[in-house]
Amino acid sequence: MADVVKRKRNYNASLRQEQAQMTRTRILDAASRLLTRGTYTGVTMEEIAQEAGVAYQTVYAVFGTKLQLAKQMIETGFHFEGVDELVATANASDDLEVMLRLGAEISRRINETCSDFVRFMRESGDADLLARYHWSENERLTQLTDVTAHLARTGRLRPDLSQAEALTVLWSMTGPDHYSRLVFEQGWTPSRYEEWLAAALISLLLAPADQLKQP
Repeated sequence: MADVVKRKRNYNASLRQEQAQMTRTRILDAASRLLTRGTYTGVTMEEIAQEAGVAYQTVYAVFGTKLQLAKQMIETGFHFEGVDELVATANASDDLEVMLRLGAEISRRINETCSDFVRFMRESGDADLLARYHWSENERLTQLTDVTAHLARTGRLRPDLSQAEALTVLWSMTGPDHYSRLVFEQGWTPSRYEEWLAAALISLLLAPADQLKQP
């Protein structure tokens, strides 16, 4: 009898954990839909609760404050399926055009997932969220520095570009602004954006073949 009771309690505990996770996910999804369409100050916790189909007390119980909810929404949204593998493949490639095409694919995948979150962080007016945005941009800049350093070492960087200028080009081209304008405002598909970005990066960063020094 004791074993039966113990198993039942374990089952109930597991069920409660599963239900709690489902509720948490529903709230985060609702927050993402509302906050990325509106503004941080313009959306209330009660509206998020209504969108998620839960009591507003539940939202407070799970996340505490709207700022904590927004932070968790951002952290959840910044997970990119398959991007680490693409980065490793790009870093291992000896073909610089292939590397930049993979870079365009990485940019497309990241912006598909998080361009709305980036806009939300920039426009939220909240100091903590703005700090999170600046931290993520500094991280991106650090990673891209390695790319431009590699281009410079290979001798394929355009001769009219310094390494610092190349970094600025790469950073601005792969950020969320071009993606938002072309995909959201002009109606391009993400695939069309990726193709355009790959061609643009190759043209803007790599020296034409007829300018390469002969051995």
